[in-house]
Amino acid sequence: MSTLNYRPGSEFIALDDFDGARDAAAPAERLAEVRRRGEAFRERLLRDSNVLYYRSIDLITAPYPVRYGLRDAASVASPYMNILNRLFVVQYQTPVGVKTLLFSPSDIDANAQTPFFRELANTRFRPLLEKVLVPFRRTVEEALAMTGISPAQVDYISYDHLHTQDVRKWLGTKGRKGYFPNARLLVMRQEWEAAKALLPPQAMWYCPDGIADVDPQKVILLDGGAVKLGAGVALVHTPG
Repeated sequence: MSTLNYRPGSEFIALDDFDGARDAAAPAERLAEVRRRGEAFRERLLRDSNVLYYRSIDLITAPYPVRYGLRDAASVASPYMNILNRLFVVQYQTPVGVKTLLFSPSDIDANAQTPFFRELANTRFRPLLEKVLVPFRRTVEEALAMTGISPAQVDYISYDHLHTQDVRKWLGTKGRKGYFPNARLLVMRQEWEAAKALLPPQAMWYCPDGIADVDPQKVILLDGGAVKLGAGVALVHTPG
C-alpha cells in the first residue's frame, strides 16, 4: 500500500485488495473472486480501530420501478417499490486528525428535478407516490442537527453513485456558498467523468446540472479498487 497524493493531505491510502478481482473472462469466476476478496476485506477492516461515531438517519423514500429493482425475482401488484434513503454520519481517526464524513446527503428538492422523478410526478400514479411511496421524514439539515455536529465540522461527503444527486447545495458553486463550508466530495474518478458525459438513457437518472459549477478544489477524485479514508473506514469501487 502507498499513500496517495490526493487533496487535502496524507490520510488517503490506496488499497490493492481488489486489484485484478475482475480480470477473469467468465462472469461466474469474476463474481466468485470479488466475493472472496470482499469477505477478506471485511475481516481486515474489522481488525482495525473502531470508528469514533456512526449513525444512520432516515431521510425520505424514493419510488423505483419494480422491473429494475426485482427483475424476475418476485411478482408484485405495484409497478413501483420504495427505496429508503438514509444519511450516514461517520467520524473516524486519521493521521491528520478526526474527520467527519456524511454519506448520501440528499438535497430532496433539487433531486426531485431528476427527469425520471419529474416525469413520474405527472403520471396517474402521482396520488400513490405522494401518499404511499415517498413519505417525507426529515431533511439533511434536520438529521445533522440530531447529532450535534455543525455544518462547519463536515469534512467530506460521498455517495454510492451520483444518480439523482445534486451536490451544489452542500459544496456551493461560483455564485453560492455551500451549506457545508469545509466539505469536499469524495468520488470515484470513473463516476465523476461519466456524470459529465451521460448517454440519453443515463441522463434520465441524473439530476440536471447536479455537479455544474462546483469548484474543482471541492472534489477529490479517487482511483483504484479501494481507498482507505481512516481507521475502520474505506470506499470500495463497485462498478456495475
